[in-house]
Amino acid sequence: MKRWDTGRVQDKIVRHLERQERQRAFQQDRFFRLKLPEIHNKLTQTLLMEGIVETDDAAGFSEALLKGLKKAVSSSEFDFKYFIAPIRDLVPRPNPYSLYVTQYIMEVLIDDPSVIDIYGTDTEIYRVVNDVISRINIRFEKAEDEILAQLARNKSLRPGSRQYDIAMEQLFHKKFGDPQKV
Repeated sequence: MKRWDTGRVQDKIVRHLERQERQRAFQQDRFFRLKLPEIHNKLTQTLLMEGIVETDDAAGFSEALLKGLKKAVSSSEFDFKYFIAPIRDLVPRPNPYSLYVTQYIMEVLIDDPSVIDIYGTDTEIYRVVNDVISRINIRFEKAEDEILAQLARNKSLRPGSRQYDIAMEQLFHKKFGDPQKV
C-alpha cells in the first residue's frame, strides 16, 4: 500500500523554525530598544577611540549616529533587510543590528558634514560595532535571566499567562527603565 505524505511533518518543522526566528527577532528588538542610549554612547566612544571615524564635530557625529540607531529600531522589516542587503554576506551568522549600523556608517555617515573620513574595511567596522553590541547584549541577557529566575520563584504566576507577562514587563521597566521612544 502506498503512503501519501501530506507534508505535515515538514510544515510542523517550518512553523517551529519560523516561531523561533520571530522570538529571536522580538528579543533583539526589545534589547535594542531598552539599551539604545547605552549602545549609542559606547558605540560613539569606541568608533572615535579606535580611529574608525575621524571627525571635527564629535557632537554632530554622535547625533547622526543616534539618528541611524533610531532608524534601525523604527524601520519596517522590509526596509531593514533591504538596507543591509549589500553586506548581508559580510560575515557568517551576522547580528542584523550590527550589519545595519555598519551599513549606516559606510553609506550614510560617510556623507555627513561632521565626519571627515571613515577608516577600515567593511569587516573591521562590523567587528568593532558587533563587539560593542555583543558586550552590552551579554550583560542584558544576564539581567534578563535574573528577571526570569525571579518570576520562576513566584508560584502564583504561570508562564504564558497575562499576569506573568505583566509582571515580566514591570520587572523589565524597573530594571532597565522605559524603552527608548523613537
